[in-house]
Amino acid sequence: MNQYELLGLEMGLDENGLVAGKVTGALTRELSGFFDLYLMKLNTNKVIAQKRGGNVYTCFLPPLPSKAGVKDLGRKLMRKLLKTTIPSTCTLSVTYACQAKCVHCSASLNMAKKGKELNTEEFKKVIDQAIELGVVNITLTGGEPLLRKDIFELIRHVNPDEANCMMFTNGEYLTEKNCQKLAEAGLFAAMVSLDSADPKIHDDYRKIPGLFDKALKGIERAKKAGILVGISTYATREEYHDGSFEKLLNIGKDIGIHEIVVFDPVPTGKLINEIDMILTEEEKEEIAKLTNEFRLKPGYPGVITQAWINGPKGSGCFAGNEQFYMTSYGDICPCDFTPLSFGNVREDSLETIWNRMLSHPAYSAKCNHCRMQDLEFRKKYIDTIPEDSFFPYPVYSQSCLLNS
Repeated sequence: MNQYELLGLEMGLDENGLVAGKVTGALTRELSGFFDLYLMKLNTNKVIAQKRGGNVYTCFLPPLPSKAGVKDLGRKLMRKLLKTTIPSTCTLSVTYACQAKCVHCSASLNMAKKGKELNTEEFKKVIDQAIELGVVNITLTGGEPLLRKDIFELIRHVNPDEANCMMFTNGEYLTEKNCQKLAEAGLFAAMVSLDSADPKIHDDYRKIPGLFDKALKGIERAKKAGILVGISTYATREEYHDGSFEKLLNIGKDIGIHEIVVFDPVPTGKLINEIDMILTEEEKEEIAKLTNEFRLKPGYPGVITQAWINGPKGSGCFAGNEQFYMTSYGDICPCDFTPLSFGNVREDSLETIWNRMLSHPAYSAKCNHCRMQDLEFRKKYIDTIPEDSFFPYPVYSQSCLLNS
């Protein structure tokens, strides 16, 4: 009996379409209260879609009560019971090849290393280890994932009973043929990047004329193929104050997407030294308030905003807590914004590297805000990286010394 079977979770949808269930295992007394409270809160959330026999509340977690969704709830219960850190999300950069030349590319620093990308079997091994670790969301990113020839094979390797597989893409290659192949491979959701409601600004950012319109057409094709589709965007102070950010939220409604993910500026990648872009706490509050208003409006997609979910009122920083990131070359980092490596999967198991990360002083305790927006964190761990270093910068040797 594994740790999730020990919980004995029984779940289903009631006649009103709400998630219902109970804990029937050996830990019923310890966990029933938390379980009931969780379901009560869950059922107040907006259902953005129905898929795999359950309610979808966000593209980043499995539907409930699907098998993977029940596994995720078991993961949450075990985190509470054992006071342990079990990740939900593994973000894998499958390639750094990309047809765009984004001015704000967060992966650009990792590309300079020019290592050898993991092959198909190596990626499959990482996926297996991530799922064994407890992960329920495998997110494929890049570069542009659709430029990797075995992308459909990698998606097929993710067992939908264990985890979702989603993908971030610039949308240009969401052709009818590719969308059909993605759906057949089992892709759960695609997040398409839109940097602005203004097509010219978006295209200028990414250096591809006509990309905005291509992305919108790709979204329609993906929806038609049965893939959940979201928009990934940024809320800069300029776009918030001039109203273009609000226009983008309305575009999301008009084209019928399922979810909008709103990041706020993080100095990383090509912009790693641009700390002036970090929003003030007041600006984050304003953006969180606005996006919450849109989220609650009937007919609008779900909205997740970094300003809220990674802040003091949300869940705090996900890096090294709910998620980790792997470069195309196998380096494991806390997240795709953090250029610090705790090991490489060609040298150590994923579990070994994850535990090494958790033992590091910067990640041994929960943080109630994005660390890469924290000037003290940056002063200690980012600003001290030697200028001639390749990214991500290895800190695990330092971690071992500090904890020996």
